[in-house]
Amino acid sequence: MLLVMDIGNTRTKWANVSDDGSLQEMQSCLNAEIATSPLKRALKSAKKVLIANVAGEAMAAAVSELIPSRAQVIFITAQLQACGVFNRYQPNSLGVDRWAALIAAWHMYKQPTIVVNAGTAITIDALTRDTATKGGVFIGGTIMPGLRLMQEALGNNTAQLKSTFNGKATVFPTNTQDAMQAGCINAIAGAIVVMMQQLEKQSAYLPKLIVSGGDANNIGDALKNSLIIKLGLKRVIIAESLVLQGLVLLESDLLKKEVV
Repeated sequence: MLLVMDIGNTRTKWANVSDDGSLQEMQSCLNAEIATSPLKRALKSAKKVLIANVAGEAMAAAVSELIPSRAQVIFITAQLQACGVFNRYQPNSLGVDRWAALIAAWHMYKQPTIVVNAGTAITIDALTRDTATKGGVFIGGTIMPGLRLMQEALGNNTAQLKSTFNGKATVFPTNTQDAMQAGCINAIAGAIVVMMQQLEKQSAYLPKLIVSGGDANNIGDALKNSLIIKLGLKRVIIAESLVLQGLVLLESDLLKKEVV
């Protein structure tokens, strides 16, 4: 059985993959708890493990120790092209989680799309459509601190701005805690709106918007109540397992190349 794994900066997610390519129940744990998590049990039935790792070599080694020796292990890296998506970003500096998410997003809609990964850091990436090949093209994206990092930066570098994070935004905050949270969420929402407008101008097409990651719902809620409505976008698509779905597609692509 195939198992796909997304090792992020803070959390690790994984899921077994059915014969038809669909993900079974996704599970997750904190990276610090990987050795005592249910992952080891899930790996017992795996014949192949595909991994997207952005947490460094020490984390890769810790996970590798849990994988049975009989299983084939592949650590995916970003490429110039895969699964019908062309990459204009420098591959050696592109996080593999972003690459997998972009591939999954392209295969969901095959049209211009903004793909947001909302984790420890937040990435906002732009996909467009090549008119000649009809394939997807990743034309670039931005990186900014995630919600918790933003609030921690305020708390750690000011004398009186301390806040307990809950991920919710008040439209007109009347206390410091709400003001900090609203300011951070609004900054992220504004960055997404700017990228939406730039991609719409570049492609002459209103992009889809897909948000994944641990803070996807908080950011999605903020966007639904903000300028996104003015852009004419009907909904914000929340996709929890976008990276894992991209890994399934990449595994299929690898199999095709092996046959050739």
